[in-house]
This record gives sequence, C-alpha cells and structure tokens, in this order.
Amino acid sequence: MVSPAPSAETTERRIAADAVAAADLAGRVRAAQIHAVTRFAPLTMLANLINAGVVLWVVAGDAHIGLVGGWAIAVLLMVAATTLGWLRTRGRQPRSTASPRAIRNATIHAALLAMLWAAVPLLWFAELPIEDQLVIACLMTGMICAGGFALSTLAPAAHVYVGILTLGSVLGLLQTDNSFVGALVALIVAYSIIVVQSVSGYSRLFAERFVAEARLKDRGEIIELLLNDFEENASDWLFETDPDFVVTSHSPRFATAAGLAGQSLVGRRIADLLAPEGREGLARRVAIAEPFRDMEVRVETPNGPRWWSLTARPVLAEDGPPRAWRGVGSDVSERRLAGDKVAWMARTDLLTGLPNRTHFRDIAAAKLDRARGEGSGFAIGFLDLDHFKSINDTLGHPVGDALLTAVSHDLSQLAGPDVVFGRVGGDEFGMIVTRFADRQAVLALADQVIDAVSRSRAIDGARLTVGTSVGLAFGVAETIDDLIRNADLALYRAKDQGRGKSVVFDDAMHSEAEERRRLQEDLRTALAGDELRLVYQPIVDLGHGEVVAFEALMRWQHPERGLLSPGLFIPIAEESGLIDAIGGWALRQACRDAATWPRHLGVAVNLSPAQFGQAGVLAHVTRALAESHLAPNRLELEITEALFMARHGNNERFLNDLHALGVRLALDDFGTGFSALGYLTRFPIQKLKIDQSFVRGRSDDDSRHAVVEAIVGIAHSLGLVTTAEGVETAEDLTWVTALGCTQGQGYHFAQPMPAAAIPGFLARFEPAAPVASPAF
Repeated sequence: MVSPAPSAETTERRIAADAVAAADLAGRVRAAQIHAVTRFAPLTMLANLINAGVVLWVVAGDAHIGLVGGWAIAVLLMVAATTLGWLRTRGRQPRSTASPRAIRNATIHAALLAMLWAAVPLLWFAELPIEDQLVIACLMTGMICAGGFALSTLAPAAHVYVGILTLGSVLGLLQTDNSFVGALVALIVAYSIIVVQSVSGYSRLFAERFVAEARLKDRGEIIELLLNDFEENASDWLFETDPDFVVTSHSPRFATAAGLAGQSLVGRRIADLLAPEGREGLARRVAIAEPFRDMEVRVETPNGPRWWSLTARPVLAEDGPPRAWRGVGSDVSERRLAGDKVAWMARTDLLTGLPNRTHFRDIAAAKLDRARGEGSGFAIGFLDLDHFKSINDTLGHPVGDALLTAVSHDLSQLAGPDVVFGRVGGDEFGMIVTRFADRQAVLALADQVIDAVSRSRAIDGARLTVGTSVGLAFGVAETIDDLIRNADLALYRAKDQGRGKSVVFDDAMHSEAEERRRLQEDLRTALAGDELRLVYQPIVDLGHGEVVAFEALMRWQHPERGLLSPGLFIPIAEESGLIDAIGGWALRQACRDAATWPRHLGVAVNLSPAQFGQAGVLAHVTRALAESHLAPNRLELEITEALFMARHGNNERFLNDLHALGVRLALDDFGTGFSALGYLTRFPIQKLKIDQSFVRGRSDDDSRHAVVEAIVGIAHSLGLVTTAEGVETAEDLTWVTALGCTQGQGYHFAQPMPAAAIPGFLARFEPAAPVASPAF
C-alpha cells in the first residue's frame, strides 16, 4: 500500500525540527571547542609571562623604558584577565552549548593577544643586535606554532592569531638590513601556512569527532530508554548465554514466561526448558553458530505447555567460534493456539465435527500411501441420506442439521484406527477402511453403516427415518482421486438398484459413466445442431373410436449413434440442467405442430420432474401458446406422481397457475408411484393415464384386472378421463374398453410418427366400432 504524501504543514514542522536539532548540535560543538582551549589557559598564560620576561631581558638595554614598561603592563593585564576568567569557571559544570558570539569573543581575545606580541618585532627588532634578533625570531616562531596549536580547536581564533603574529614578524624582519631576511621571511611564512593548515584539519576532525560521539551518546540514551521501556512494558524478554546456551543473564520476564517468576535462570540450559523436538532444533542452530530468528519451540512449564519464539545471534571471538549468544524471546502461545484453531476449522466440518471434504481426501491419500507401503488393503466408500432434501424443505434446516449431527454421531461409533468417517457434502459422508482381512469384512462394515444410519430417530418432536446406500471402491494401484470417483459411481449404482444396499465398483460402471459424460457433451450441442425431433402417437376416444389428441414423444437423431429414445438422454438432461432448455423447445415445437391440425385435436406434452417448480415452465407454456396461437384447452401437460414428493406448497401453486392458463393436466403412469388419492382432490388433475404395465399382457390376470378396474372407478367418481397406455393388440383394446377406460393409446392404433405424416394418418384412420362401457 502506498503511504500518503505528507502535508505542507507536516513538512514545514519537520524542517523546523531538523533546523532546531542542527542548531543545538552546532552550539554543543562550539562549547566543546571553547572548553578545549580554556582548560589550557593557565599553561598558556604562564608561557606568555615567561616569554614576556625573555623579551624584557633582551630589549631592556636597547629600547625606551616607558614603551617597554607599557607593553609589559598590557601583557600582565591580558594574562591576569584570562586567568581570572579561568578561575571563575573552574568549579562550574562546563557549558553544554555556546553561541556564535562566544566564538567571536574568543577570536577577538586571540587577536588582542597576537597584536601585543606582534608589537615586539615591529617596535624593537631592527634596533637589536644580531644575537638578540635571533632570540626574538625564535621566540616569535615558537609563539606562532605553540599559540596556533593551543587554539587549534577554534580555527577562526587560531587563524587570526597566527596571521597577526606572522604579519608582525615579517614586517619586523623587513626593517633590518640582514642578508638572510628573505630566507627568514620565507621560513616564517611557510611555518605559518603549515600551522594554519594543520589547525584547519584538526579543528574539522575535532568537530566531526564530537558530532559523532554526541550522536552515538544520543543513540545510546535512546537505546537505554527503549530497553528500559521494553523491560517494563513488552511481553518479550532478553537473554545472554555462554557458547553452550547456558543462561548467563536474562530479563526478569524470562523467568515469568518459564513459570518461575522471581527466580533466576542463570546457570540453566535453555534446551532443558524445551520439549524434545525443540531441543533438537535448537541444538542444530547452536552447532552451526549462525544467527536465527523466530524459531518456534514448545516449552513445558509448571503452568502447562507454552510456545516461545526465539531469536539469537552469536557473539564471535577473534578466532572464530562464538564466545556467547545474545537473543530475545517472546511467548506466542495465544497466536499459536489461534492458528491451530484456524487450521482445525479449515480441516473440520463444524456441524458434525468430522473431517471435511478437503481433510478427508488428505487422510485418504495418506492412508493409501501407507497401504501401498505395507502391502495391506485399502477401501473408500461414500453414502448419502435418502430424501434428505425433502426433510430440509418440509421440516426446516435446523431439523436437517440435527439429523446430520445424529447420523455423524452414529457413524463415529463405528470408527476406529483403521476406519475413518468424514462429511464430504451436504448429506454425503465418506468412509475410509484400511488393514482389513478381506473384502467381506468391509462389506459387513457397510451393512453396519446402513443399519446405523437407517434407524428411526426422534428429532425436535418429529420421528424421522432415513435410508442410505453405500458405494465402495477397493484398490491401491489407482490414485486417490480415481478411487473417490469410483466410489461415487458405485453409490449412484446402489441408489439406482433400489437403495438400502452396498455396491462395489467395477469397470462397467466407469464405462457407463464415460458413456453418459460423452452423451451429455453431445446433448449440449443437440439443440443448436437441430438434432432433436418430436414424433407423435395418437390418443383414441374408445367410446367413439376417433383420434382426439396426439402425445409428443422426443427423439434424438444423434449424428453417430442414430435415433435415440428419450430413456437414454432425458435423465442426462435432468442431471446436467439441460432439461429446461430442451423442455421449452419441446413445448414450442409441439404447439406449432398442433396449430396445423384440425381444431378438435389436442397435443399432450410430458413435463420432466426436474422442471417442477421452476418459474421458467410457466414462461415456456405462455410463450409456446402465444407464438403458435394454439387454444390453451388443446394443450395437455403430463406430470408424474414424483411431483407430489417435494416442495408440496410450491407445486400446488404451480399446478394451479398452469390450470389458470386454460391448459389441461394429466397424471402420467398412474398406479406405479404413491397414488395418494388425496392428491386427486386437491390438485386440478383432469386425466389419469394408466401405466402400460397394467394394460399389456393377459387380460385374465385378476390382480391387473382389479387395479385397472379400481383406477377407472375412482376416475369416474371424480369426473376424470382415463387413458390406457400400451394398447398393442385387439385383445388389450377390448379388455380396457370393457373395464370403462375413456381413451386408449398404443401400437394397436399407430406407432409414433413425425408431424408431416399426421395428415395422411388421419385421412386413412377408420374409427373403430364403439364398445359399451360398464355402468358405474
């Protein structure tokens, strides 16, 4: 994330603060420079008195006594004033800062002193004999060098002092007629330049060293403050050990973290405080003598296990090996426990406490690898609860959750070291079995699972009984994902075979699944490729022997497999979600075809149970009628009894909405499902279609005869039309007509035909002689 730019006010404050800090540091440098000069003041003043005595001794006989006396008095006054100033400040704390004015005053003082001494060669050098000139020249050279270095920390004062003395000496030499004057002048100037350069360099080094030391001291004070604050407020602690990580010093908080508050840990090995795995890790780090940071270790304390994070670096001796270790530790138990909880939540299904799908797969993969290494057996299974969705829809999700919790508890009773259960989906559970004697042992366990899950339970005042099936896959050669897929396929097969049983995967299941997958992919392009077809089978009024409607039946003209019946692809369309688009197309096409027929003929279209309750169905019906201009009473929608299994309230409204459009509703395959008679009175059903399993075959079958007769009787009493499906022979026709069926449909009348063949069929069709129906 990019930090926002500081405001102008903030920048100005920062600049002002930096300026104040720089001014303060400069004042401290000036104070140090002045202090370095003044501490040698007594010595320099003593040198001035000695040199003044030498001058008086040399010039006393050759110079004017009054002028010499005045010079001597001026020197004494300067020495006295300087000494008194030194005496006044000797017992005081040295000044911590000094202003630029103090530097100017020191420079003026040095200039005045230099002018007193520069007067000596100017006033008396030319009058002195050659031997006295030599003394004065030596004295002035010494004053230039000694005074320059005495003032070396104050470069401005030293430069002024040396410059004035050099100028006075050169002018004094030039007043003589000595033949060596040029050489002497050159030497004095050279010495002066050297002194000035040396003073400049030393003064700069002095200031830089002082600044560095001052900053280092400031940092040290800050570090000390931080360490004190760290000791008082931080949760971390500091420690120092010998090369073997034996504690030599530590913060008091270290003992508190170890559960030994108030005690000293000096002399104890840190490794002795750690769990075994932590000792090994620390030993490796110490052995290679390299810094490490944030090494998390488990610690056994009197207050229970804790987690520490250790960071340390070796203090190396000159010959290489560490002579000590210094480090910092912190208690990270809360963070570690929080992290462990997050990790547990990521692996666990929070409702049931079982491993979730991801963790279940990881466990399965690990156990599969172990089974391969041991050469033992491995099996994985899946199971789900029958009709669990209807429980959620009718009783609510809290009841469904309570049921899942109860089932998971019952499954956990069957778990063990070699049996693991997990929740891998909404109502789907997984099972891992290893180290079993033979497959029969696993199949026996699957039967126990089915019995445990299928028992009746009282939940939230409701008595619930659910069933389950188990799909199993064995093997160690396949990948874990292949085995999971195989167990899923076996579960689907178990449910198809009637539920309540266990099925073991075989290769045929995989072939069938692959076949379904390929068909599903082909089906996605079937509509766009104009591969779907509708054929029509006539429905005949058995009383008048006339055709009254045609049922639309779907076919798929597959480019490679030829003509496919709906039993092969409609279930695939329902599973893949393609049924809505296919069902909408079928409605529109059937209505368009029926609009071209005589007005007394209707068309019947099947609705898939997967379409029930979808808002799109009403839209499809409305659109089909509007586009074709077909009268609504000529459209008959066939539904199955599966409609009444789920979403009861929504489906009642759904059927009423369809009835309100004016379309007719027929209950298909009646007698094969639940056949709850209450549905016939509550829903706007107008026709019952008797399943062909009751129609075809021997007419003298008493049970079939009783079923059909009962259906016809119920329909007649409720004012419903009955259609007998599967009428294939004249005997079938005579039988169902005699029983009172209103309509008939089957190969006896005609096989399904394309829409283009219907006009010719109607022209050729001869109504059958009516058969008397029984009276009810």
